Amino acid sequence: MIVPGASSLPETGGRDDQVGLPDPEELRVALRPPELPLPAPRTPLELAQRVGDLTHAERYREAVALAAMPLPGGGSVVGHAPVPAPVAADLAVLASARLAALARVGTDEEVAAAAGDLLRAQRRAGHAAQAVATAQVLLERGVLREPADGGEGSDGPRAGRRRAAPATVTPELLAVVRELDVPHRRARGAVGPACADLAGPAGPADPAATATDPRRRIRVLRAALDALPAARADLLGAPEPMLRLRLAQALEAAGLTESATTAALDALELLEEVDADPEAEASRRADPHRVRIAAHAVLARTLRASHPLAAVRHALDALGVMRRVEDAPLRVGLVTDLLEALTAAGLERDASFAAGRLASLQRSLRRDELRTGPLLAVAGQRIRVGRADEAREALEEVRRIARDHRDRSTDLEAARLLATLYEREGDLRGSLLQLRRVAADARWLSDDLATPAPRRGPFLRIELEALALVLRRAMDLGETPTARAAARAIERRTRPDGGRLLLPSALLWDHRVDARVGELVAVAAAEPDAEELPQLLDGAREVIGLAPGGHEERALYWRAYLDEQHALLLERRGEREAALAAALQAQAQWRNQDAEADDLERIDALVGRLSAEA
Repeated sequence: MIVPGASSLPETGGRDDQVGLPDPEELRVALRPPELPLPAPRTPLELAQRVGDLTHAERYREAVALAAMPLPGGGSVVGHAPVPAPVAADLAVLASARLAALARVGTDEEVAAAAGDLLRAQRRAGHAAQAVATAQVLLERGVLREPADGGEGSDGPRAGRRRAAPATVTPELLAVVRELDVPHRRARGAVGPACADLAGPAGPADPAATATDPRRRIRVLRAALDALPAARADLLGAPEPMLRLRLAQALEAAGLTESATTAALDALELLEEVDADPEAEASRRADPHRVRIAAHAVLARTLRASHPLAAVRHALDALGVMRRVEDAPLRVGLVTDLLEALTAAGLERDASFAAGRLASLQRSLRRDELRTGPLLAVAGQRIRVGRADEAREALEEVRRIARDHRDRSTDLEAARLLATLYEREGDLRGSLLQLRRVAADARWLSDDLATPAPRRGPFLRIELEALALVLRRAMDLGETPTARAAARAIERRTRPDGGRLLLPSALLWDHRVDARVGELVAVAAAEPDAEELPQLLDGAREVIGLAPGGHEERALYWRAYLDEQHALLLERRGEREAALAAALQAQAQWRNQDAEADDLERIDALVGRLSAEA
């Protein structure tokens, strides 16, 4: 039984002061490049790890060539020569890594032959049922178009011998095998890994899988873990750490950070148990370092807000394991996680050093799309320390890449950072322009049918928050038409009859009230005698009266604020007595609730000024 991993987290009320600060020398060592050239692999498992590293780094042809290299101890992933069962088990791991690379760059004939080698090695290792299940999954995923030799078949020509009875594949075994490193057939030359990307936050990297609702992935992975005890005897190696890691990644993608933290810690605990007996059958698995690295990477992200120093430690631990792993995208991703954890911990000096190293490392990536995340992290850090020119340079590169690849999500993040940059520089008009871009991108992504359902709500929230800021910046600049347009846009996106709710009704109501009151204030500031002001005032009061159950205190706040704004409007129009009456009503409402000191001081000053003028 696994003890819930979250129990090992610091119990400090959301802080982790007892976790030591990173040593500067440790940080420098972690950010060094890998120890190249790496020593030549001497065993099938070491070779499988190196092939997997090259595959995840999208160096597919190098991976295929390396998989065919002769090993000092003999044995080959290709061929029919009989080998002992333990060697066959190791060769099955290597054959799986080779097939993942060939699925991207090989011809149909080469992929079919590699699949046959994998199935044959699994049967020689004594896992005939897993070979049959693997063959079925390969057929489902388009890697094979017909059953391959080596699945139900033989180890080679067997004239004059009786064929063994077909192995039985249980539903439990099939459920587990579907979640292992069985590749998808991808178009030759397509980008992205063919198997699950254990370093990323979302699990399987196949397009069909990444577009799937992460909640569905969670259900599938939990079903596979439930089926694992019944299928364990038929499986090669120890798949549970990898399955728990992928569950952690799916939970993280669904926004369930606490559950993701627990699952990642469980994966690390299982790895320790497996590593305690390196000679056991369970120790034979592909990518012996990658599961550990990916689990630390998940923890570096999920602990960043609540335990930033612990997040820094996990990022450093992951980079420590990377010393003998040749995978530039993975290394850059981990340094990005480290930078964001250092920033969350307030370690700006260390974060500046990491940002400089990351700015250099990201240039080693072959695909521009992989550079945007690191560049955004670098830009955010540079903005925080006031290095605006470096931030602007990084963001210009991000926007170029986003434009070239029509990546609205990345463009949105760049616009958010640019809005912050302009805000710090006092350029309200530049900030307004970027906030409008943020709102437009968020609206497009929220409405796009290709956006996974769990992400539509967050995109709508970003849109509403951006529009609220547009409303305020436009009021500060005296651009009343822009302010009113933002208010009307919020109204359209939050109306009660707008269809399926993507956000809680209370949050939508709060944004709707904010828009109504904001429009009233904007119009009153521009035209105190406008004929539509009474109508806008009544409309705001009407929406405040629609407060959802349990939000009466928030409604009291809005009523007090609206009466205060009404008093200011009457004051501008020269109606002193009516203004004083409205101000006194607002003052009473502020004092009848748990108001902030600033609100009380503001309304008291207004009442005092109006009383003196009466």
